[in-house]
Amino acid sequence: LRPFAVSLAVTGLCLVLGYATAYALVRLGPGPGRAALFIVLISLWTSLLVRTLAWIIILQKNGVLNTALTGAGIIDEPMQFIRTWFAIILAMVHLLLPLMILPIASVMRAIPASYVRAARSLGASPARAFWSVYLPLTFPGIGAGVVLVATSALGFFITPELLGGPEHQMVSYFVAFFTNMSVNWGLASALGAWLFIMTITLFALIYRIFGIARVGT
Repeated sequence: LRPFAVSLAVTGLCLVLGYATAYALVRLGPGPGRAALFIVLISLWTSLLVRTLAWIIILQKNGVLNTALTGAGIIDEPMQFIRTWFAIILAMVHLLLPLMILPIASVMRAIPASYVRAARSLGASPARAFWSVYLPLTFPGIGAGVVLVATSALGFFITPELLGGPEHQMVSYFVAFFTNMSVNWGLASALGAWLFIMTITLFALIYRIFGIARVGT
């Protein structure tokens, strides 16, 4: 259940942060909007290993975060961030957030602004217009982003390996261990099949929520 729980937590955080970021990005002007999109793409293009190592530099005991907290007087001595679920989930959210932002932003750009104005002219409050009109129209982007983030998080290997301890490893670590170290290919195959079944189950759950046509779109 560990990778499934981590996948749900990371997907939920990415959905909240990604939706808010995409909403702000779409409402920027053409120039700032392109610049913001380029920043998101730079993060996506950078190697996953490089970004994970950057979090080690930030979160280690003599790293940037502990130095800032100690210098500000918030803590008296450095805290242990590495080898915790906080570090793993924080890094995974950073690594997978572009996969949530891009599909949601692309769908938001295609929504005519006149739809929300029409709802407002018919008496809907700004909140009601958003929840009843705008949000349902963004379901295709939400579904695509959730599929990309959730399925990617299920099979994460490098980030839990570098930022977590023995009790933080997920299925992909044990698949690699039983394949390369103990040469127990039968157990590695069984774990790989389990991971595949969990991915299909997660996709089926998303299908039930958003509908396959919307996710495909």
